[in-house]
Amino acid sequence: MSAPARPGRQGAQDREQDWDAVVVGGGMAGLSAAWELARAGLRPLLVEARGYTGGLVAGASVAGVRIDLGAEGFATRADSPLGVTATARELGLTTVSPSGRPHLFLPPVAGGATPPRDVPTGTAPPTADEGAPSAQPWGLHPFPANAFLGIPADPGSPDVVSVIGTEAAALAARDRDLPAFVGTRPQDPGDLASFVRTRMGQGVLDRLVRPVVAGIHSADPGVLATDTVAPGLREATARLGGLGAAVAELVEHRRRSGRRGGDATVEGGLFLLTDALRHAIEAAGGRTETRTGAQWLRQEAPGRWTLAVSDTQRGPSPSDEPTPVGPQRLLRTARVVLACSPGAALRLLEGAPGVDTDVEVPCGTSLARLVLVVRAPGLDDAPTGSGLLVAPGAEPPGGSPSCPVRAKALSHLSAKWPWVGRQLRERHGPGTHALRLSYGRPGRPRPEVDLEDALEDASTLTGTRLDPSAVLDHVLARWDGTLPPPTPTYRRRTARLEEEVARLEGLVVTGAWVAGTGIAAIVPHARAAAGRLVPLNRT
Repeated sequence: MSAPARPGRQGAQDREQDWDAVVVGGGMAGLSAAWELARAGLRPLLVEARGYTGGLVAGASVAGVRIDLGAEGFATRADSPLGVTATARELGLTTVSPSGRPHLFLPPVAGGATPPRDVPTGTAPPTADEGAPSAQPWGLHPFPANAFLGIPADPGSPDVVSVIGTEAAALAARDRDLPAFVGTRPQDPGDLASFVRTRMGQGVLDRLVRPVVAGIHSADPGVLATDTVAPGLREATARLGGLGAAVAELVEHRRRSGRRGGDATVEGGLFLLTDALRHAIEAAGGRTETRTGAQWLRQEAPGRWTLAVSDTQRGPSPSDEPTPVGPQRLLRTARVVLACSPGAALRLLEGAPGVDTDVEVPCGTSLARLVLVVRAPGLDDAPTGSGLLVAPGAEPPGGSPSCPVRAKALSHLSAKWPWVGRQLRERHGPGTHALRLSYGRPGRPRPEVDLEDALEDASTLTGTRLDPSAVLDHVLARWDGTLPPPTPTYRRRTARLEEEVARLEGLVVTGAWVAGTGIAAIVPHARAAAGRLVPLNRT
């Protein structure tokens, strides 16, 4: 193992350094990869072009309490020794499930649906011709208890029928009678929408799966690869004979594991995980450098790499890649992990022989999230539970009123995560709450969000009037096009690129753009990729 840097050449003006490993990118993937290398006894250098680590996992102080602005949780998948739960446990952190039941905010449905159980009192039905289907208001429906990505284990259960209607429920129930191979063969469409529609019909897709997937992955299920966002689901459907049976197996596994729902977080906030990763890397002898961007990568010999880095400054906009300033430094290493954005990674891979970098990366959705801290005793009974997801313009036969809000989701953070509510009450007294409204739909323009509009949305969705005078603090965070949707075609292309990179000794590529969106996919992919470099014995 080499020293972290050549003796006497560790200052800011160093022009050449030798490192055990260099990780490019300081988001969740880069931090996870660097931690895997550090656990193996190596001393990695992590370079991040922006001024912070953590990427889409970011915390900020709102009304004096640190709250997650970006990703706040992760999907609970099958236990893995390299997964998020295992990583948190290694770092001395505890993972917990959210409190409260989530809801869906949906238009009325034709076909004999049960009326929504919880309609916010602040939601006024839009005007319409008397007796027309669109005269009914949008309303809240509790999220079905036994479901995965909105796909129900039992389409006939009352909490499913209340959402999709009796006709759609009857159609979805035919899933158990379809041959097991329907929708699961290699030649069948690989996108999630086609799979769900084939097995359970349009009602389940539009009123359950589409709003849930849009809320979690910021993409439409029609462009997402089933095997990426729901690993093993098609295989389980073929093995058990039905999609409902596959979901039931998954739900039962979670129940045996003590998980109440499909997601979890780190107790105290997900940002604690990225904080702990950085501290652990540095405590093990590694180093992290922000405002340090990789400029080019070159293979000097098999298993020997040179990476040029330089100081950076902000790009023309916050979403643009930072621009280099000042002289370059040369980093020499036997191990390189590219855990950066797709544009930066493909630019660096141009120096990797035999790697085809002609990859068309789909544009991700522009997202905006506004966190509000309000004094509103009317929210004490958590009228939306842990929060809600808004249907993305679903229209049943006969039409429906236009959606009365622009937000695509609302999280009642102080109810969903008890420590947030407790800390806010300790600082500001009873009746203090934190809400997060999310904006941005696939294919739509960059959302413009202001406090007044957000308060109107929150008032409509919760049924509690929220005026500007109730606001104690608010913070707006944006991410523009940072998460490319993993379409089936794109997944095949990135899989081929990973195969080409794998032929080169000492180089791996990871990150959401190749692993798939979601922390549950990113962390094990990054740790496994870094782990493949550990056996190398070059200095």
